[in-house]
Amino acid sequence: MTQDAPIPVALFARVSKEAQDFGRQLVDTQRHADRAGRVVVATIAEKLSGSRNSRARRPDLDQLYDLARAGHIKEVLVTELSRLGRRARETRKVVEDLGDWGVSVFALNIQLGYLLPDGKVNPMARLVMTVLMEVDEMETERMGHRIKSGQAVAFAAGAQKGRPVGTTQNVQKLLAKYPKVVKHLQNGLPMRDIAVLAKCSSNTVLKVKAALSPENPINSRALSSQIVALTS
Repeated sequence: MTQDAPIPVALFARVSKEAQDFGRQLVDTQRHADRAGRVVVATIAEKLSGSRNSRARRPDLDQLYDLARAGHIKEVLVTELSRLGRRARETRKVVEDLGDWGVSVFALNIQLGYLLPDGKVNPMARLVMTVLMEVDEMETERMGHRIKSGQAVAFAAGAQKGRPVGTTQNVQKLLAKYPKVVKHLQNGLPMRDIAVLAKCSSNTVLKVKAALSPENPINSRALSSQIVALTS
């Protein structure tokens, strides 16, 4: 590869549920590659849940490793670091393994690459990435705790465990339509800020917030699964 040749990259996307798709992640990473003048030599999309058994088997990650070891890629594009793994230690190992083979991970949400152009580790990127990995793991654990607590409160108050006709489906459609609102609400942002970030009305934010409330008389188990799917 000559000095002026475009940098070969792999796009890597991950979702944790069968019902989810990779569309947004792949579109965003492809757009970045086009703007940056990269050549995409591989697109890898992985469906991986947080279970121990699923994390032990990652053929898609093995494919990425094979490309890196063979020198076919020099950069891996992800929308955010959490796409590489569900746990901070797991994500850190992937980033460092790729770095050892001269492959830089570039996360779109922070606009930083793990390696500098000379192949050395970018100290700033390593610091920011380390912090974000830990924050992502904490957020995943906190969300799981909130969901379980909300279920316990709802069931104790007499919430129905079966699905009332039509209600769960309507709530799921609402949450699926506004995933950014769901994520920002889970992160505790003010409703006014959420409306601006998600480009929707404050009334819409209020509707989504009401749908997420444990007091909402819907199938809380199905709703919990929907929340995890939308915010993973």
